Amino acid sequence: MSKFQSFLQSRRLWIGFVGFLLLVFVASFAWRTWLGTTRIALVNFQPLTSGHIAKANDNVLISLEDVDAENIENIGKYDLVLINAMGLKITEAQRAEVKKLAEKGLPVMALTVTNPANDICSLDTATAARIVAYMDNGGRENYRNLLRYVRKHIDKKILLAPEAEAPREHPSSLLYHLDPKNPDAEELGFNSVREYEAFLQKNGLFKKDAPRIIVTGIMGQPFELVAELERQNFVVYHVDDAQEFIAGAHIDSVSPSAMINMAHGRLGDDVVAYLLRQNIPFFAPINVQSERDKWENSKQGLSGGYLSQTVGMPELDGALLPYAVFAHKRDKEGLLQVHAMPDRVKDFATTIRHYVALKSKKNADKRIAVVYYKGPGQSALVAQGMEVVPSLYNFLVRLRREGYNVSGLPASAAELGRLIQARGGLLGTYDVGKMQDFLRKGKPEMVTRSQFESWVKESLPAEDYKAVEKAYGAFPGKYLSTEDGRLGIPRLRFGNVVIMPQPAAAMGNDEFKIAHGVDAVPPHLYLASYLWAQHGFKADALIHFGTHGSLEFTPRKQVALSTHDWADRLVGTMPHFYLYSIANVGEAIIAKRRSYGAIQSYLTAPFMESNLRSTYRDLDKAIQHYNALLWAAASTQQAAGKSAKAPTLNARQQAEVNKASLAVKALTIQMGIHRSLGLDSVRTRPYSEADIERIEHFAEELSNEKINGRPYVLGEVYTPAHIESSVYAMSTDPIAYSQLAIDKLQHRVPADFERRAALFTQKYLVPARQLVGRLLHQEGMVSEALVCQVAHISPKQLAESREVYAALTQPHGGMMAAMMAKGGQKGGMPAMKGKMPAGHPGAMKGHPGQKMGTAAKTVTDSSVKSADKGKTPASAGHPHGASGMSHGQMPPAMAAAMAQKAKGEKPAAMGHPTTAKGQPNPAKGGGSRAEKMARMRAAMAAMSKQPEYTKEQKAMAYAVAEVERTLHNVQNYRYALLQSPEKELNTLMRSLSGGYTAPSAGGDPIANPNSLPSGRNLYSINAEATPTESAWEKGKQLARNTIEEYRRRHHDSIPRKVSYTFWSSEFIETEGATLAQAFYMLGVEPLRDAFGRVNDLRLIPSKELGRPRIDVVVQTSGQLRDLAASRLFLLQKAVEMAAEAKDDKYENQVASGVVESERLLIEKGISPKEARAWAARRIFGGVNGNYGTGIQEVAMASYKWTDRKQIAEAYLNNMGAFYGDQKQWEDHQSKAFEAALTRTDVVIQPRQNNTWGALSLDHVFEFMGGMNLTVRQVTGKEPDAYLADYRNHNHMRMQEVKEAIGVESRTSMFNPTYLKEQMKGGEGAAAGLEEMVQNTFGWEVMKPEAIDNEMWDEIFDTYVKDKHNLGIREYFERVSPAALQGISAIMLESARKGMWKASPDKVKALAKLHTELVAKYDAAGTEFVNDNAKLQQFIASKVSSAEAQAYKDRIDAARNDKSGKGTVLKAEDAAPTSQLTSKGIASGVIVVVAIVILAAGAIVLVRRRRNKQ
Repeated sequence: MSKFQSFLQSRRLWIGFVGFLLLVFVASFAWRTWLGTTRIALVNFQPLTSGHIAKANDNVLISLEDVDAENIENIGKYDLVLINAMGLKITEAQRAEVKKLAEKGLPVMALTVTNPANDICSLDTATAARIVAYMDNGGRENYRNLLRYVRKHIDKKILLAPEAEAPREHPSSLLYHLDPKNPDAEELGFNSVREYEAFLQKNGLFKKDAPRIIVTGIMGQPFELVAELERQNFVVYHVDDAQEFIAGAHIDSVSPSAMINMAHGRLGDDVVAYLLRQNIPFFAPINVQSERDKWENSKQGLSGGYLSQTVGMPELDGALLPYAVFAHKRDKEGLLQVHAMPDRVKDFATTIRHYVALKSKKNADKRIAVVYYKGPGQSALVAQGMEVVPSLYNFLVRLRREGYNVSGLPASAAELGRLIQARGGLLGTYDVGKMQDFLRKGKPEMVTRSQFESWVKESLPAEDYKAVEKAYGAFPGKYLSTEDGRLGIPRLRFGNVVIMPQPAAAMGNDEFKIAHGVDAVPPHLYLASYLWAQHGFKADALIHFGTHGSLEFTPRKQVALSTHDWADRLVGTMPHFYLYSIANVGEAIIAKRRSYGAIQSYLTAPFMESNLRSTYRDLDKAIQHYNALLWAAASTQQAAGKSAKAPTLNARQQAEVNKASLAVKALTIQMGIHRSLGLDSVRTRPYSEADIERIEHFAEELSNEKINGRPYVLGEVYTPAHIESSVYAMSTDPIAYSQLAIDKLQHRVPADFERRAALFTQKYLVPARQLVGRLLHQEGMVSEALVCQVAHISPKQLAESREVYAALTQPHGGMMAAMMAKGGQKGGMPAMKGKMPAGHPGAMKGHPGQKMGTAAKTVTDSSVKSADKGKTPASAGHPHGASGMSHGQMPPAMAAAMAQKAKGEKPAAMGHPTTAKGQPNPAKGGGSRAEKMARMRAAMAAMSKQPEYTKEQKAMAYAVAEVERTLHNVQNYRYALLQSPEKELNTLMRSLSGGYTAPSAGGDPIANPNSLPSGRNLYSINAEATPTESAWEKGKQLARNTIEEYRRRHHDSIPRKVSYTFWSSEFIETEGATLAQAFYMLGVEPLRDAFGRVNDLRLIPSKELGRPRIDVVVQTSGQLRDLAASRLFLLQKAVEMAAEAKDDKYENQVASGVVESERLLIEKGISPKEARAWAARRIFGGVNGNYGTGIQEVAMASYKWTDRKQIAEAYLNNMGAFYGDQKQWEDHQSKAFEAALTRTDVVIQPRQNNTWGALSLDHVFEFMGGMNLTVRQVTGKEPDAYLADYRNHNHMRMQEVKEAIGVESRTSMFNPTYLKEQMKGGEGAAAGLEEMVQNTFGWEVMKPEAIDNEMWDEIFDTYVKDKHNLGIREYFERVSPAALQGISAIMLESARKGMWKASPDKVKALAKLHTELVAKYDAAGTEFVNDNAKLQQFIASKVSSAEAQAYKDRIDAARNDKSGKGTVLKAEDAAPTSQLTSKGIASGVIVVVAIVILAAGAIVLVRRRRNKQ
């Protein structure tokens, strides 16, 4: 071949190759441009919505892909990006990237925009409107045409790109059902019940006598749930719009037995009123919002906005059973779809069937299992604020009256108590001899291996039970087991009712840890007790009797439990009812969410006056004389034209003032007040004016303090005197402090008027109390004239304040909740374009059934009649009904009505609409889906026009509303207290008959009167909306107060770091005030989105802040962690923002703290990289998801430790889990917690509840004291310790803990009035007195400076010498000798350890008392009495040899089996323990913990009469 030919051939090849490439390029270009796949990104879409769109997609060349918000910046490869912007959380960098892509031509459209910053759209107006129309109308045809439209007109494709039809109006149907013959088709719609039932009959789904059930909501896959319910013999009505279905009376022909809402928000007050009226239970299953394996492996289960909307908001409607039913799974295209988990939906439907069965089953045939909480040995049955035995007896008697089979019930509560102590108790693992005796004589329920294994197989995953066997050996284990391999379950049976103690949740060494969560599997007895109730006894209902037990604190997932969570399995499908104190809303919510308990609230103990004014009368006179001298000098100076502040005294005046000051000082020292206030005792040096001011406040607090009466007995009405004293406690302060606030705003008194506590009492408190007394004894309406007279305002000012208040409290949240609940119906969330108004369901200030301002007599008549019938009216005679409002807030309906009346208009009916007056309610009205969306937009537009008011106008409005609210409700409070006991029993009976329990706010009645009447189902708040605006303002002021107090005590310096304890009940009741304090210390401000949620933060400029940024470190209880994890994440973000602040005018203590933490971590051997990662972490809590510190009983086991350093090291380990980031959730590093505590100068503990204090609640010394001790160990100096006192919502303040202990000890522990009242109670009251002494010991361990030797002397004089001649010993011996044994043992241990410098005579007297009690009543069986060998030796050495030998014999008989019969747990064979330490800690800590852990502890000793959460 020639060169030329070769060249030509080569050229042709090159041309062909280039042509081929060109062809490929053209083809590729053509494919991409006109023919290829259209890729549509669905960003932040709910799988429910994307699933509906995917099912409509019939085009193989259209691809839908899920993109989560975290990856929103990676959207450049798509042909269209649709963003669901409702609640979208993205960073500024992500937002900028999306906008950049949109500007470059990427088709992007944001729908349902709630944050204007996220309103991103690169489409033209016509195209955007077309997409909105398709989305608004929904349905498969519209979604299919949406996809076609996108492919043809946005992506410009020509292949398989048919023309899209115009959006079709998609009418909403009343009811829906899948076609059984074509289940893959779009659901069928029906516009009448008759039409729907005809369809059911045609398809064999209508059963005439079967129970009927409503299913509604958007967050689950309804048709799988419907199918399972139909399989379980229900006639199911799948309703599109529950509000409309009820309002249109369609539901009347159905008469449902139950309602299920797959919730995302509230259904609203109208639905609640209907459920209450018709007595229909209401359930809200959960969509876990992830694929099943991810959810099951999750430690949280559910958190953030989804937790709030699918669990928290339905609780406002009274929802029960937050049971995980729905999860996500990927379809064949990889798109997430929602499905019902087969095993979970089956169990959920079975549980509903069991609830509904309670309606029809005869009471005589129902089996009820009741679980109570009891300490070991002779310890009392305990429940917060309740005398349990008589309460339990009253309940059993009521069951008998209602026709239940309670045969064999003793003739009296006292007999029942004796029977429980003999046969229904628990024993410490140390009391081996007692165990053998119990198995022989106690008649326990004996469970065989075959029975137990069959129950385990039915209820527990095999791998979970293997963990039990690994920990405790094969069944039956060693505790309460017999030689022939059976397990004895303590219980008492009366006919078809069984009552039983709750066993220890773990066979371990740390008993508080056992009560509040351990990383350990429950032992055989714990499992067997619940499984026997399910399968052996076959209970129709389970009741936990009183606050609280341990089931809700067993380990693993925090909410949305799985089949691998113990509470989920042990409750099983039994209807579960939990009797809970109204004062403990935080833990009630945990019980509801983690054990499926339907909460039934009960009253606190009544409130009383301390009656101490006469005790301090001489001191008061001396102080008033001192003040009079100063005021006289000031008046003289003012008359001379000089300033009256800080008057200059001449020699004569100064001498008189000094003499008066010394007189005050002498009395102060004589009464020991100087020790509580940290004042000197040099009698020749006068106190300063500031010192005397503090003494005056202390004395006034003692005189005005509200103390608790004897524990409440279920079903028994307070005495008339207790009702009156409780109403005084609820009403006097709100009136007095609001009057003061109004007078300040009107400039009638100085801004610092309350500095003189006695003058405030005289001018405001005394008249307010007198006014309450008059109102208590008169019926009828409170006039406007009286309101004006009391508030010192004119009618015009009253009208203006009402108008402002009505505007400030418009319930925007109801509309938003309704929108969120309805938005996804039949196709997902609406596609509303543009921003949403402010307001959010979680920020609601009202709740169903509120009737306020009506005549008290009218309200009472109707409510009492309803109560007599065993029914619960919507408002039940209470001014707030089931209000979720903060204390002091008037219901918006009343505020609006009063504003109308002031204008001369006729007010509307006093209902409580979901939306504010004059605003369209999107939940009402029929029509097409698009029409509903239009109404929703109109409502939003109306709501967005909010008036602006000054700070002074707002303050005046709230103060006037507080006065008016209280005046109108003095009588209502009385009636609510009168009716509550009967209402509680009525509610329990309704529940056991398959009925509905009305929802309610929680908190003690003084702090939150909305919690009355009791007998209701407690709910929480929306954590995402915290801190609320009110909480933010209060938190800022408290933070300033902290700084001021620290400056006063430390020569004008400010703290470098402040430690905060976060508790759930405080968080709920104050709406995040402690969180707000932490934010403000850091110099960071919360920012609210259009829903009112706090999702972002602003760094307060240094100049604006006016001080250095102060570092914080937080220890969170497990309860708060579970309720508000997102707030912990936000606070950690705030720490990082503050640490990185660059423009600070002052020293940045946060940045300095991070540097110091990093340095310390490196010194401790942590790598520089890891040290840097941990240095800024500030949010810590219990390891392994525990709920407490795991340190309380370690401190009590003082015979196991010799140095407080050991306790601190265990505390560092046990609370060293990090909870400030979702990805690092529960990471453990005790050294990081130690590093975080460096530089801590102040420890702060919240106190929001009037039913407990630092002495009466053990968790205060546990958390606050434990933190104090640990900080002292870490820093080498004693931190200041303050209580953030939120009890009076009108006068929140900081109080030093020693001062608080001084107040509480004087008003309760040593107060004859208090003691006489408690002595009218039973063993529960006695246990409460014992607990205060034990907590005194706890403070002595944790913060010795807080407890003086004189305090121990006073305990001795009061409880041993009986200085007030009250008959103390006789009382204890009559109701609870074990409690007095405990008190004497605690005091002797404090002497043995050298904490109390007791005289030999006192020690000898105590030892004699203790040994006499043991000889007469046997050893109490508690750990202090039976398991402290060193103390036993100490006691024996202080009595005669004969007494000592008898004492030792008693203890030995309890601890050792002398019979030689049977095989039970021996003292040296204790079951495997639950270690205090987590995995992987340093060997040195292991040694320490090995020293301090308790040798025994299968039985929980924790006294739970009162509780923090």
